[in-house]
Amino acid sequence: MAMTKIAIDRATIEPWIAVAQSSRLLADILSQIGEPLSGSNFEEMNAHYPPERSSDWCREFLTAGIEHMTLWADHVAPLRFHEEAHVTHTFRPVQTLSRAAIESSSQAVWMMNGESARECARRHVCLLLDDLEEQRKALGDERKKRLKLARQIVLDRLEPFIGEKDIGRFPGYMNIVKEAAATVAAKGSGDADLVDAEVVERLWRASAGSAHGKRWPSLELQIVNPGKEIAPGLFETDRAPDPVAITKILNLANSVVTYGVLRFADYSGYEPQLAEIIDAAQKKLAAVIPRRSDL
Repeated sequence: MAMTKIAIDRATIEPWIAVAQSSRLLADILSQIGEPLSGSNFEEMNAHYPPERSSDWCREFLTAGIEHMTLWADHVAPLRFHEEAHVTHTFRPVQTLSRAAIESSSQAVWMMNGESARECARRHVCLLLDDLEEQRKALGDERKKRLKLARQIVLDRLEPFIGEKDIGRFPGYMNIVKEAAATVAAKGSGDADLVDAEVVERLWRASAGSAHGKRWPSLELQIVNPGKEIAPGLFETDRAPDPVAITKILNLANSVVTYGVLRFADYSGYEPQLAEIIDAAQKKLAAVIPRRSDL
């Protein structure tokens, strides 16, 4: 098998660069959003379980998503580069980074998508308990006992208000990714893929398979051309990443992260000054973006 290099035209790469710059904008916007303001949704949500504030957890989920996407940004649209430098795209890194961004930010979207502050807080505690369980699995026996105790402390604190059965279990990444995509689509996103749950699941599974080195995504997400027959029915092949597949997973990631950050600003009570925050971020980014010399 050979890897074929194909030049990427401007029409293909422009959406990738748009996502890259969007991730930088979102990082700046999130950094400008401070503590939840008095009377905000997060103030009410945080009151349900003050020891672990839901606003802090949401910020962390969104920060994780942005960090994955800004790594992509530094690859596809570096702020400094040599004029003779060439960027080579392979299909797995973009799929893996986008998947991580989608999963991270979907947790924040899912938490904030409850119909009431109490339901949002329930989802927060659900994520908290799942986090403790995942940490417990990764530790040695002695520390596992401590994590089991920590989990029980959370349940004891909440016992007067809600029991473990009613808290429920984390519904899994596939479910929250599909719910997050549906939420973004319902708010008028222009990405048609977000509307179809089957498409969203297929994109997520392909990105997960790419991260795990599965064979089927290497066929589904690349352009495969048969070459010389080396045995009856067996051909040499050359492959190149499918630009359409790259665009689709990037758009899904960007849509969910963007919605999450804007919802976070709203829930923190910063909606009245959001236009000013976005304008400041845009001006800062415009000042550092390299200018094309061929336009």
